[in-house]
Order: sequence, then C-alpha cells, then structure tokens
Amino acid sequence: MLSIYNIIIKFFGFAIKIHSLYSQKSHQWIHGRKDIFFRLEKEITNNKNIVWFHCASHGEYEQVNQLISEYKNNFPKDKILLTFFSPSGFNNVKKNNCIDWIFYLPLDTQKNAKKFIKLVMPKKVFFVKSEFWYNYMNQLSLYKIPLYHISCVFDRDKFSIFSSFSTEILSKSKHFFVQDKNSLEVLNSINIKNSSITGDTRFDSILENIKNKKEDQRILEFCLDKTTIIFASVWPEDEHIFKKFIKENSQYKFIIAPHELNYCKNISKLFDVELYSEFDTLSEKNILLINKIGILKNIYKYCSLAYIGGGFGKGIHNIIEASANLNPVIFGPNHSQFIEAKDLIKINGAASVNNYKEFLSQFNKLNSSFNKKAVSDYIKDKSGATDKIIQHLKV
Repeated sequence: MLSIYNIIIKFFGFAIKIHSLYSQKSHQWIHGRKDIFFRLEKEITNNKNIVWFHCASHGEYEQVNQLISEYKNNFPKDKILLTFFSPSGFNNVKKNNCIDWIFYLPLDTQKNAKKFIKLVMPKKVFFVKSEFWYNYMNQLSLYKIPLYHISCVFDRDKFSIFSSFSTEILSKSKHFFVQDKNSLEVLNSINIKNSSITGDTRFDSILENIKNKKEDQRILEFCLDKTTIIFASVWPEDEHIFKKFIKENSQYKFIIAPHELNYCKNISKLFDVELYSEFDTLSEKNILLINKIGILKNIYKYCSLAYIGGGFGKGIHNIIEASANLNPVIFGPNHSQFIEAKDLIKINGAASVNNYKEFLSQFNKLNSSFNKKAVSDYIKDKSGATDKIIQHLKV
C-alpha cells in the first residue's frame, strides 16, 4: 500500500505542474515551493524549540489560530513554524507575535519528508483536522518526535476502506484530539487508545473573534437601511439557489462572498454588484460582492440570515461563524461529515435543502422559528477544546 501511496503522490505532483500552466492557484502552489529547502535552511537552521503546526488551507488556520495563540502564551520559549498545503492559507496568513515562520509544506514524498524533518527538527508537531501525510508521519516517528492531531473526525464507513494502511499511519502519532464520540470509537476499534474527545477548536477561535468586536465600516454602511441576506462561500453549484432568490427579492440587500475569488468575475456578470474593494457609501446598489479573503468572519453580525455554500459540491463550508453570530443558516445536502450541521438542524438553528423550492420553504420557516437561545447555548457549550488541549500538553 505504501508503494501505491507514493505513486499517487508523485502523480499528483506531476499533474499539478501541468495544471499550473493554465491555473493561477496551481501556479502559486508550484511557485511557492520553489527553492523551499534553501529558504528553510537559511531561516530555520540552528533554531531550537521549534513547534510545527500544519494546516491544509486558510479555513483550517482559522480553526486553530486561537490554539496557536494559547500555546504561545503557555510555552513562550517555543518558536512556531506554520505550514500550509494550499495557497489560500499561505497567501492570507501573515507572521505575528505568535508565528515565527510561514512556509508551504513540500509535497509528501519520501525524499522531501526526510529533508524537511532533518532541517526543522521540531520538538512537537500538530496536524489540523484531516491532514494525514504518511511520509512526514513516518519520519516524525523515526525521530521520536511527538505528533498530535487537532479537531479530527473519523467516519467508520470511509475509514474502513483503507483500514490496515490507515492503522499503520495513525499508530505513529502521539495523540488524537477528536471532535466526537464516534471518532473516538473508530480509533478504539483499531486499537488506537491515545485519543480523547476535546471538541472543535473552531468554536474557541470564532468566539474570540466575536469578543474582539472588530467593526467593518463598509459592511455597516451597506447594511444600514435594509435587512441583509448573505450567501457565503458559494460556488457555481450554488447558483441555482442564490441567483433566482436575489432576482426575485429586491426588498432585501445581499452580500455574496464566493469561496474562490476568481468566481467574482462570473458573479459580476449575473448581477449589477458593488465590489467590496470599491465600495461607495453613495451607491444605491443592493448587492455587495466580497472580493477579499479573510474578512467573512467579521461580516455575519451585520446579516439576518446566511446561506453557506459547498453543500451541492464536496461539502459545506464553515457554518459555525454564522451560527455564532446568531444567524439562521441554510446549506445544501452534502453535510454528513459535519457534526455541527446535524446538531444545529435538531435545534432549529439551521436547515439543509436539496433545491430552490426547499430553500424558499426553509427561508420562511427559519425566519419565524429560529431558536436563538438554543443556538447561543449550543455555541457556548461546544467551546473549550483549546483549553482541554493545552491542559493535556502541560501534563
């Protein structure tokens, strides 16, 4: 199985090089890794007490940023290396008082993993959510460097497909901080006992952001005179929902935030929009298009209801940010991997829809039956994962 894995990794590297010829994102993925070992050696060699956090993308960073901050507060002598797989993280997260270095993660080949670990020599490593890279995990195990997994979720049906190979990979890790009981039972079923239920660190990061009360004057000005509905993290697959609704409901104002910025051009052809980057308070347009990454989390508080995209594709995006700001939330059918989606549906805080007709029905239903107190209590009850992880690390 390892040989098959390595063939797949090498094929992926080759494929993304081809794709980079006509894809800006793939080009950034390739270009950002150019001379990466030279830069790593120049900046990191001879540094001690390095703790390595790895995230797939910007979304996973938002999930773990509060943990990084608390880790630095509790272990101030340690230096933080943050790596990303995707350009969405690398391009939009900057060094700060907690983060000392930010790099792309070199492709998980045996050669790259050996070279990376030998150069960095971290004292601890944290992989966030669904990041499982066999060659890196193997090298960390060989050097006896503890690897922790943060806010991970394991599905019994999907996990069993590669159970023997997965068991070999996961057995190399120090500890799993999982989100729910089902994930704990999946690990226990393959005799991995070094795990505990801590919940999802996203709740802590989101509540901390809300507590900071960062205002966005442009959004505030736009939303002042009408009820505002936000369509967030949307893809072309979500168009059959938001396109018709916006055109038929001029009594509202709308904010559209695409998941990928290159989708802005297509949306601009569908509607007469005001770009966030060019916002004019004198504008009479009722559609604001967000063409900037990293600000979505500060927008929900100005809105009355949120539709979160991705549910008609690979899976819904972050719904916790909208719910924590006490927005009723609607999303597409592909949400089975998201515990919070199932929980919020049960307490009348969210709804899943399969088509436009169902969207209209749930829009009206949630506007009248949204259980604000239940959602608020749920968000508070789910917080605390960060503190549980920090306390575990102190032992």
